[in-house]
Amino acid sequence: MARGRSSFKMGTVEMLVLYLLEKKDLYGYQLTSLIREISGGDVDVQESTLYPTVYKLREKGYLSERDVIVGKRRLRVYYHLEDPGRERLAVLLDDYRQITRGIQRILECDTLPEEQGK
Repeated sequence: MARGRSSFKMGTVEMLVLYLLEKKDLYGYQLTSLIREISGGDVDVQESTLYPTVYKLREKGYLSERDVIVGKRRLRVYYHLEDPGRERLAVLLDDYRQITRGIQRILECDTLPEEQGK
């Protein structure tokens, strides 16, 4: 995403993380890679944005984590979506869809309605 859209992106990272974790448990690098890949490169979430979001979600009880040893010494932290996270995702998706519909209506508006109370 372009720099001018960073505040919009920040507001959607939580939703994207929860959405992907609804599909399966993932670790941080997988999350950033999948977001970039599935969006066709239009959404690029850096680890410096991802991890504070994940930590916040974990603290609120939306996610849990488990450590998995990969190879001889490497440790990966997989994140798992908990039931409260599913509920939070449903709220975020409803809000997103409502806002998206409203924005789309505005962008499709050819003429402005007459002002009331003139």
